[in-house]
Amino acid sequence: MNKKGIKAIKITCATLLVFLLLTTILLIIGEFGTEPSLSNLYRDGKEINGVFTNYNNQIYAVVPSSGYYLIKEADVASFREIDERISNRQFAVDKNNAYCGNQIIKGFDPATARALGEGYFTDGKTTCYCAPMSVPNMDLSGIAFVLKKILYGAGLVDKPQRDIYPLQFLQEGNSMYTTLLKARAVTNGKLVYYQGKLLDKANPLTLQQLPLVYNDGDIRPSFVYLADDKHVYYKNDLLPLQANTELHALAFDAQNQQNYLVDPKEGMVYVNAIPFDKRYAPYKELSLHGGHIFHSFFLSKSGVFYYDAVKKDVMRLDENPFHGSDFKEIEPLIFLDNKRLLYLETSEHWGGRRDPGLKSQSTHIYQMDEPVDPAAWQRIGPVNYNFGAVWKNGLDYFYFDQLGNNQGIRKTIYRIADQATVNKLLEKDVRTDAIRDLIRDGRMIPIKGKEVLRAKTVHRENNYWFIWIILSLTLGVRAVLWFLRKVGVNPQPFTITDKGLKINNLWSKQYELFDIDEVVFFVETALRQPGYNGKFRVHLRNGNTSPKYMFSSQISLHADTKEQLELYIADLQHLLTKHGIKSRVVY
Repeated sequence: MNKKGIKAIKITCATLLVFLLLTTILLIIGEFGTEPSLSNLYRDGKEINGVFTNYNNQIYAVVPSSGYYLIKEADVASFREIDERISNRQFAVDKNNAYCGNQIIKGFDPATARALGEGYFTDGKTTCYCAPMSVPNMDLSGIAFVLKKILYGAGLVDKPQRDIYPLQFLQEGNSMYTTLLKARAVTNGKLVYYQGKLLDKANPLTLQQLPLVYNDGDIRPSFVYLADDKHVYYKNDLLPLQANTELHALAFDAQNQQNYLVDPKEGMVYVNAIPFDKRYAPYKELSLHGGHIFHSFFLSKSGVFYYDAVKKDVMRLDENPFHGSDFKEIEPLIFLDNKRLLYLETSEHWGGRRDPGLKSQSTHIYQMDEPVDPAAWQRIGPVNYNFGAVWKNGLDYFYFDQLGNNQGIRKTIYRIADQATVNKLLEKDVRTDAIRDLIRDGRMIPIKGKEVLRAKTVHRENNYWFIWIILSLTLGVRAVLWFLRKVGVNPQPFTITDKGLKINNLWSKQYELFDIDEVVFFVETALRQPGYNGKFRVHLRNGNTSPKYMFSSQISLHADTKEQLELYIADLQHLLTKHGIKSRVVY
């Protein structure tokens, strides 16, 4: 290869290396910048309520799942909440503006602002909905978030926001809005809004929350299924069915991801706003218990049906093992007829080191494969009311669990080893830890089962490429920093020439030597890691000062020790003295 080719390769590699280094540094600054950490905010700030905090005479808003955000425009002296109820704490005002989280509500008069309730607010003319909980920011994609993080690290944009408090404005009119039900709904007598969005065709005079049925028989009002005398809604979606008095929602214990509505009149089921296939109706839920399932099963003559949250569709398994038999649910998710005992259980598949993450989740229906007499089951008693139950079959004892996966009990049925374990389980106040210990010590052993049916959800590929990019960039920066230290490269925070003092950063600001009064160094405790950060500021003779510039004693991702920083500052002060510039250190 000729010299020109070698030179071109070197220039290309150097350019890529500089780009890699700069991008990674900006990304790290964007993620671990100089702003206060959440722990510092809570520890040293003055909390206004659960959302807003005064820290260093500035107002910050915490956005769940996204972090904290500085409200630059907030007037600290007049900043206040207007209502203490938890559903209204995300709303605040000062003398200039009204705020929904960290967002300014434009055109809203803070002087007359008041809470209507359920997240709705009015100034007497304009009415808005500021949601009590944050939601993902649909206007910001994953790639856009990373790019904004890099630009944020460079100081070119504000901190990117993955989650926001939704803000909606209601139609103005002569009639004031009042809250309706306890489901984030309001009306002005004609229009109805749910979570800030118009509820099409809803009659405010007959609108009600549909009953939500729990596995213990308790009935409460649903917060997502509403109906008037004609229409039925899932949140803001108008469902394709006629309102009737038999409609009710189902609450699957420990399964809060999806919502289900049952129409017994038509034998139909709706998951969120999606109807099951009408061809296979009528449907019947298998169980409202959820301790040992990832999927809620519905039965029909044509099979077993469940919702796949990844595919966002209702799936069908052709075989229904319960059809044509007289099964009874003798304990949660355990079913017995005069021939077989069936039970539900879950499993998960996780990737390895090279391809980590959750790959799939399955819910199984098993048939007990143990030498027992199906007609000889006898219930001995409950375990601490509803932790589970002890059952006997012949001379053998079994533990039927209700605690479930969330409590670390992965299996549904265990064979009990001895009478002492039976006695322990039947103690009045036996604890969850004690049950886990019995399993760990081998005193309760999972039974053998033969799989009858399996519902499986395969999770889509996660964005692990992003993790590998970050890891590669981080390792690349560390390699570059190691190389630069080895060859003795350590650029100083400033250089001094006859023309002046030049700041060694991206913007290369320069100050004339004659204009400089002094340089002040600062030794500050690092916010996010052990050690100290160095900063300096140039004071000019005309009274102006420069911004604070950060520096460290060496090229590294770690903060300096106090001794390292003091020695390095002494060298910089010596350099300044040689050019007749005064300096001092502030701790």
